Amino acid sequence: MTAKLLVVEDEPRTAALTADMLRRAGYSVDLAASGLEALQLTRSASFDLMLLDYEMPDMEAPEVLDGLRAGAERLPFPVIILTGARFAPSDQVLGIERGATDYVIKGTDRQVLLARIRGALRERRPASGAVVRGRLRVDAARGEASIDERKLKLERRSIQLLEALARRPGETVRRAELLERVWGSSYTGFEHSLEQAVHQVRGALGEPGWIETVRGIGYRFVAQP
Repeated sequence: MTAKLLVVEDEPRTAALTADMLRRAGYSVDLAASGLEALQLTRSASFDLMLLDYEMPDMEAPEVLDGLRAGAERLPFPVIILTGARFAPSDQVLGIERGATDYVIKGTDRQVLLARIRGALRERRPASGAVVRGRLRVDAARGEASIDERKLKLERRSIQLLEALARRPGETVRRAELLERVWGSSYTGFEHSLEQAVHQVRGALGEPGWIETVRGIGYRFVAQP
């Protein structure tokens, strides 16, 4: 499954170059130009890792880290701090103590940065592949899904589809991306299979609202209370 990264950088050219490099490496990338925008995005979408510029127009990296944690024991995903000037040991210690996974100086060799990203994603990957959203729990690796402890009777691909949507709550996931992730091909001939899987998932959940159709684009997962 393609990892989704959030690049937080206020300098447009640097942000564009970083995003292009990461996309060519196979990652899905979103951009934020300020700390506040980054925090807002993380509340509406799910990310696997953040690349965070130390000095933003509205706040510095430690403040963003505090906002991400929001009282929790740990950050929801790995954060690698990128800096051009704030590389003193005291700055690095502060970032790590606030929960950052790594600290990289801007201009570091591309392959080194990609290796740091791969390492952070590998080290912070949870032991269980389960996704929990409200009353729903999905573990595609085990082929299990349940709501309020009630097991859902679903075929393997339907469980994979549900997990792919649940990992990105509130986002519209395009049909082509779901076909690629679940069926391993964006071939349009599989679209009927996708529609059948969505129908099966909705029937198993037994409640409206969990999966919304975004006409002409794809589907959106919405956790229900």
